[in-house]
Amino acid sequence: MVSDTALFPVAPISFRESPGCSFQQTLNQLDSALTPTDPLYLVLRGDDSLLTAITYVPYRADARLKALLLDGRVTLIKSLGESYFHSSIICKEIGEITDIRSWDERRTKHMHKDHGEGIQVHGHEKNKCRLCDRRMKNRIEDDALAALRDLSENGSCAQIVCNRSLLGLLLKHDQFVNTHTESLQLNFTSKALPASTVPSRLPTSTPSFTFYRHDTNNRLYFIYCSPDSATVQERMKHTLAIPGLINIIARDNGIDVDQKIEIHEPEDLDFTMEDKRVGKFRSMYLRNDFVGTESQWEGMEDSQRLLDTVSQTH
Repeated sequence: MVSDTALFPVAPISFRESPGCSFQQTLNQLDSALTPTDPLYLVLRGDDSLLTAITYVPYRADARLKALLLDGRVTLIKSLGESYFHSSIICKEIGEITDIRSWDERRTKHMHKDHGEGIQVHGHEKNKCRLCDRRMKNRIEDDALAALRDLSENGSCAQIVCNRSLLGLLLKHDQFVNTHTESLQLNFTSKALPASTVPSRLPTSTPSFTFYRHDTNNRLYFIYCSPDSATVQERMKHTLAIPGLINIIARDNGIDVDQKIEIHEPEDLDFTMEDKRVGKFRSMYLRNDFVGTESQWEGMEDSQRLLDTVSQTH
């Protein structure tokens, strides 16, 4: 990290290898090292033992510190030894580092490059996928996350709600400031819940997210119950929390939902429907014709190239 004009090291993050651990789960370990305001150099070791140097200069960081890191990125690599590095990139958002979609995009763009050509030096490359769902990810309480990870048995259930919680932030000079943020919290969990009793466990006055492993067909259901009697504010904050919960938190922890259901009253719950879009699902991030957070259509790449050409000529 950089403070004034001096660089100082922070504690390294070791890769905790475990069976079935994905690249995304490995990237999740970097969340604790990155903030929206603090620029830093980050060095990652890839599968081929070569290093990637990341100059992280977030939009909200001090302009002078960002310029300092950008001006020194080449010097840093030379001082550490160019032969150890595969590439050097610039990132401006946390998701550009911690989301596997960003790495997949870079890999696709640069796959024609060969190790024998030396270090690949790249500037900031805007993601095709805007990573909206990762930006919208809410903080999740530890017990809620533990309940989500424990849904392997038939009849297991974890219900989560989105509430405001008090969060203490550590500022410089060891000062704390308290702020409120939306937090995903565990409402209840069960290990042997019959499907017939699930409706009775859905709140009737506030929205809720219920993950339920069906007791007979073994399918994992995501049930978003948004009662019409709930306030507009409650319904809105829960709807906005869906992309980060399903696309990021659940998938990052190896939780794959088989069927998504949106209902407005508990008595509307019907497990016999086979369409994955049951009910009038308002969240576009969960529709089957969307990939990641971007709308896809035939000829999209050609259209984008045409727009880029027009932009460059004006």
